[in-house]
Amino acid sequence: MIIITILFSRVWFPADQSNKIAKRYIDWLKSNPPDKTIETNVRIGFLTNDDGNVLAVSMADVVKGKEKEALFNATKQNVFLAAGVENLKYKIEIILDFQEGYKILNMTAPEV
Repeated sequence: MIIITILFSRVWFPADQSNKIAKRYIDWLKSNPPDKTIETNVRIGFLTNDDGNVLAVSMADVVKGKEKEALFNATKQNVFLAAGVENLKYKIEIILDFQEGYKILNMTAPEV
């Protein structure tokens, strides 16, 4: 059985702030290169909302036992981005594997 924990991050910002956030993200990466001992990026994508804002979505595989560090790093990154971009909002979530989710409930996951 493969256990997967995903860090799911969403960042909303006005379209007219796109260049600014792209530059801030590059600056972030220069000082904070990805640490694959904590997480591995799976995908980053962009789309637009009905309100005209841009939504950046990212998913990363989190190394078992490194959830706290992954959340901390993602929060630090988003606070850095928000400091230079007007009206930026973000939400970070941990998505557990089906069986891991049941373990939190002290239960065994059913076969599906």
